[in-house]
Order: sequence, then C-alpha cells, then structure tokens
Amino acid sequence: MKTLNAAVIGLGGMGRRHVSALDALAARGFAVRVSALCDMNTAAVQELAAARSAAGQGAPVVFADWREAIAAGGVDLLCIATNGPSHRDIVLAAAEAKIPFVLCEKPMSTSGAAAREMAGACEASGTRLAVNLCRRFLTRCLLLRKALGDGLVGRPRRFWSIIGGGGVGCVGLHYFDYAGWLFDAKPIWVSAELTQNPAPNVRGPQFFDPGGQVSVGFECADGWRFIGDFELSEDVPRASRCIVIGTEGVAETDDFTPAPAGAARATARPLDQRHVVKTRLVQPESVALDHGPTLDIVQATADCLADLLGAYEHPTIQAGIESVDVVMAAHLSSKQGGARVGLPLSGAGLALDVPIT
Repeated sequence: MKTLNAAVIGLGGMGRRHVSALDALAARGFAVRVSALCDMNTAAVQELAAARSAAGQGAPVVFADWREAIAAGGVDLLCIATNGPSHRDIVLAAAEAKIPFVLCEKPMSTSGAAAREMAGACEASGTRLAVNLCRRFLTRCLLLRKALGDGLVGRPRRFWSIIGGGGVGCVGLHYFDYAGWLFDAKPIWVSAELTQNPAPNVRGPQFFDPGGQVSVGFECADGWRFIGDFELSEDVPRASRCIVIGTEGVAETDDFTPAPAGAARATARPLDQRHVVKTRLVQPESVALDHGPTLDIVQATADCLADLLGAYEHPTIQAGIESVDVVMAAHLSSKQGGARVGLPLSGAGLALDVPIT
C-alpha cells in the first residue's frame, strides 16, 4: 500500500491538532505520514519540524508560503488549517494541482459563492474534499444523534444552544451545522441580531466575526420543520449547552463538562403513554443516556480524515456550503433589522463576503 504524503498548511492551534490527528491515523494503521509543514511564521514551522525529526517522526519539508508547498508537488493529502479568507484560494489551487484528498477547516469559505466554487472545482478535478465540521465525528454528539434518531424525545420542535462569545463564523457555525445534522435537516431561513461595534477580533483587525443572537429555521426531508435558537452574545461566558425540545420530551447535553455533571440527560413521556392526547398531563420520566467522553477535537479530526481517506460515507461538502450560507444570512438579516433571509442564498446574497475566522 502506498504511503500518502500529507502536508499541513497553517500551524496555529488547529493546525497542530491536524498534525496530531495525522499521527493518530498512522497509529491506527493508515499509511500516511506528515511530509510537509507550512506556516508564514517560519520560526514556528521550523521548530515543529525539528521536534518531529528529533522524535523520530521524520523530517518534514518546511514552507513559509502555501503556494510553494503546493507547487513543490508530491502531496497526496492536504490539510488546510488557515483562517477563513484564505480557504478558497488554497482549495482551488489544490484542485488545480489534482491533490487527491483535501481536508479544509471550517468555515469552508467566507461567501456562499466561494463555497460553491470550491465544491465545483474539486468535483471537476477529482479531488476528494471534506470540511472539518468536527461535531459530526465527536463521540458525545454521535451518541445524542443516535438517541434522537431512535425517538428519544419525538420530533424536534426547538433546538436551543447557549454558546457564548466566539463569533457566528468561528464558533456559531459549528452549532448551526450540529442542529441540522442531528435530524438530517436543512436550514431554510435565518433571522439574526449581531453585535454592533464588536470587540477587536483576537486573530487580527483584518477579520470581522461578531457574535449575537441567531435563529435558524430547519426543514427535515419529510417536510417537518423546527427552529434553532443560538445565543452567541459576546458578554455571555463561553459554554456549550444544547437543549432539544421535542414532541415527547426534552434532552440536554454539553460538549465540555465531564460526567456526571456534563452527562447527557433527558426526560420524556413513557413509551406506553405516548398515545395520550398531548393536552393531558403525563408525568415524564428520566431517561439514562450514554453520554460518552468530553470534546476531543483531535479524535474528531482524525475520524473525519479517516472517512475522507476511506469509504467517504459522511461527505461534508454540502454541509460546509449550508453552514456558510447561515453565517452570511445572519449578517444580511442583521443589516435588515432581524428580517428573515431565505436559504439557500441566491443573487446578491451569494456574493456577500465577510472575513470570518
């Protein structure tokens, strides 16, 4: 079996997690090795390369410019862990170079038009693309999705998520996608009020990614609809608590808190009482759930990579496009006083480009 040469572009916190995820894949038996590292911070990339060499993990080639990394050739798997505004150009260059596998960090892009262009270029070139929407691969999230799919709380009516500061593009996007993925639903409208005059972005003044309050309408394949409400205000402490209100009960979980405090929990109508008319009181019962471990981004990224390199049973391209659409629609809605913006984006909405991170 040929060993795949992997390159990682962008070596901030997330890029280093990509490197660790590639190492985890190799430990699982995947024929993959980190052969190139790229970051404009030359001291950081050289330091990481030297540390890997000293640890017997090979001596990756280092680059300061992603264009040079791609032009050098020999890359079978490209991990893109830069900030959002650069994703389009790097993915298009990877497709042109016919790199077989590409994992792009979220957000997929900073406009709906760019996301669609990226998907089209990769399809045309034969490049297999994935977007690292990691909650789709987190154990705790997968267990909740399975329980909900088995009818834990019936059909969804409301999804509430208390997220806190972090930006609608950088952090909120994960949860917009999460709410739809739990029920295989698509976003169909957005209403938002974003923070006016947000604090300076921690990643630099070139980025603009305010928080705020966002509501999203979702539609399941059979036409069932529900609403997701997302609290992303900058003055709310970072949290990750999600509540699903269904026709038969309520389920709650979070990503970060260890069990038992962070365990998923639910109350629901007993199965033998679900036929009772809903206007009559039926005392709900507690339901024990398998909550799984807390959030592990390296594990989730490794599983996303494994899917990309393997059966490709869980493609994330369309989800990447839809999640970008939600963020752009939130900006459009906020400019219109919270008016609903329909999805998918079209016309001028597709062209809106916001430098989210």
